[in-house]
Amino acid sequence: MKPSVRTSAVHSTKKVLLLELNEVNWRVVDRLTAQHGQAYLPNFQRLRTAGAWATQTAVEHPPHLDPWITWVTLHTGVPREVHGAAVLEQDAASISAPRLWDYAAEGGRSVGVFGSISAFPPRPVEGFIVPGPFAPSDDTYPDSLRPIQALNRLGTSLHNRTGKSVTAFGAVRNAFDLLRLGLRMRTLYAVARQLVLERVSSSHKWRRVSLQPLLNFDFFAHLYRKFQPDFATWHTNHAAHYMHHYWRAWDDNGFAVQATAAERAQFGDAVPYGYRVCDRLIGDFLRLIDDDTVLVVASSMGQQPFVTERYQSGKIVVRFLDIERILDITGRDGILDVVPTMVPQWNLRIPDRSRRTQLREQFQAAKRIVAGREEAAISVEETADLLTVTPLGLADKPAGIRYHFPLCERAQPAGYAIDELFATDTPTTKQGMHHPAGLLAFIGSGIRPGVQLADCTNLDVAPTVLTLLGLPVPAVMHGRILNEAWEATPNLPRAEAGLAATAA
Repeated sequence: MKPSVRTSAVHSTKKVLLLELNEVNWRVVDRLTAQHGQAYLPNFQRLRTAGAWATQTAVEHPPHLDPWITWVTLHTGVPREVHGAAVLEQDAASISAPRLWDYAAEGGRSVGVFGSISAFPPRPVEGFIVPGPFAPSDDTYPDSLRPIQALNRLGTSLHNRTGKSVTAFGAVRNAFDLLRLGLRMRTLYAVARQLVLERVSSSHKWRRVSLQPLLNFDFFAHLYRKFQPDFATWHTNHAAHYMHHYWRAWDDNGFAVQATAAERAQFGDAVPYGYRVCDRLIGDFLRLIDDDTVLVVASSMGQQPFVTERYQSGKIVVRFLDIERILDITGRDGILDVVPTMVPQWNLRIPDRSRRTQLREQFQAAKRIVAGREEAAISVEETADLLTVTPLGLADKPAGIRYHFPLCERAQPAGYAIDELFATDTPTTKQGMHHPAGLLAFIGSGIRPGVQLADCTNLDVAPTVLTLLGLPVPAVMHGRILNEAWEATPNLPRAEAGLAATAA
């Protein structure tokens, strides 16, 4: 019989704010500190000196080492086999475990969720929920926050080249809505300055990704002060984006092919800049919380240089030039929603099972001819009523690549040149890949300063947060309570606790 998770009461119930820095990790923090000194990332250093910190490792392994899985593991305290998350912005109804905000709401706590993965559709709570920017609609709770989500989704779609800019009138109207919802003039000035710099030189364009977390901090801070939630989350993906695209430009140690001088000049500052923005945000959140709150800073996993046998020079990202042209070939009937997620993935919602099976087989049968060799062209995953379709990347791009769709009656028998249906226009090849080791830190009310916790996993966060909130930890959670963050004597890991109980 499995032992229940050991409880560990704190001296008094705390409020908790979970700051989610996607794929940020201590190895990059330490590398940047070695390059630039302790003062370069002062708030990351503050987490170690004034808080309790650890290297947190995801329990998932490839091919399941993805943020839309590892974050759900962190939020639920149970592994993938239990919660069932498989794709980005999977409908919460198909996730088979409560998330931290569900436990908090059911326990009578007020809740604020901003940008966390799989928070769609937003549920009514005492507080607010703004789902992530890849959600399929602008729905929020309360509904008055829709302009925030509309901006987030617009920014994501424009970056991914899947959306259209708003009109001048729409931009002015949206600006008034957003100022009412907390947007500060200094942030508006930063946006204007960035757009001017991009007009002067396109080399500044990579910095635009970091505007989204700055905008979202304004909105969240306004909501946080207004609702004063007992438990809140806030998520940003900007640093992960920089590592995926520009790691080699920053540090080409370990890569089979070294960065060019032009690559280093244009993109070499991207990863350091992304971490500096994270550091600034940690400071902003520390100033936002009160004396009864614990700030938890976490990533559900980390990143490492993208080095594989096949992609010696990096992987060329292939995306759909226009998803509607692909659907013209496969047929669009039965598809209710067509939603872009992280480049180059799309989610297609097809409720009818037989039609979903037909489409899945059509995508799986798609082939491309590269230098005379036939190979798979599109990856497809099925989750509940969703098909997630992803064009496969290339090691290089020789002339004459053609795509064929043998199971699609509407497809041209001669196939299609790659540039008819797909684009390969990302500014660099893929340069960062997922790694299990991420980051975790606790700082604030009652937390012991300067404590390095034993290495832990993303299963340990949920039971620890529930304990800080003064809520019971369900036995279904597989992790342990990291009570050494506030007590001198740590809880034993689950298996060791069982052995100790047997011996007694």
